[in-house]
Amino acid sequence: MEPASGQKKRRGRPAGKTADTRERIIDAAREVYGEHGTYGTTVALILKQAQVSRPTFYKYFSSAVDVIDEVVRQCNQEVEQLFVRIFEQPQKEFYDYLPMALSGYLNWGRSQGLLMEARFRELHDRSSPVSRYRDEHNRRIASTLHGSMVRHGRTPPDDLALTSLVQGIEHLGYQFCMQAEHTEMPRYIEVMGRLCIAMLGNRHDWQEMMASPFFSRLLGLEENESEIGS
Repeated sequence: MEPASGQKKRRGRPAGKTADTRERIIDAAREVYGEHGTYGTTVALILKQAQVSRPTFYKYFSSAVDVIDEVVRQCNQEVEQLFVRIFEQPQKEFYDYLPMALSGYLNWGRSQGLLMEARFRELHDRSSPVSRYRDEHNRRIASTLHGSMVRHGRTPPDDLALTSLVQGIEHLGYQFCMQAEHTEMPRYIEVMGRLCIAMLGNRHDWQEMMASPFFSRLLGLEENESEIGS
């Protein structure tokens, strides 16, 4: 149908097209980066995965490294927001957050597929955005833990203990996603939970965990009560 007299036909992309195209490029880069890592990811591979032209790609990103940087930032934000959402929920006791936080993190990591393996490979490579943003990323997670403990009237441990805990959980999460079957999640939560109590808690907390049927099962403490309480 011809436009009405005196009206010009509008040209250009439909509303929302720009954002959709940018996100499609980022989603494609996640797939390519997960399979090939930083050094194997090229613009050509991203173009093929995203089904966009080279000029379109360069409207949004200057290079493959530029879009990988955005992928890593978004992944970090997803994890941080996951913990923020969990620790913002009202709970009677601070340790009531543990099952949700640990299982939530492991499920998120499992959903990332090969991307988690690529992140783990580049964890200590300072030329990779994974490594460059790691300390800042982990500090924000530690800050979320710190704030939640304060709100529950607990005294948070020092920065060394918080940092060690976050890095330990990070490593176990990568190991679960790369090496374990999904059915092994309870064992990983058990180990991660014990690490949390050890770094954040005290003798009284261990006693509380052993006195709770739920937490004693979750942390595998039932068979070790005499050893831990001695």
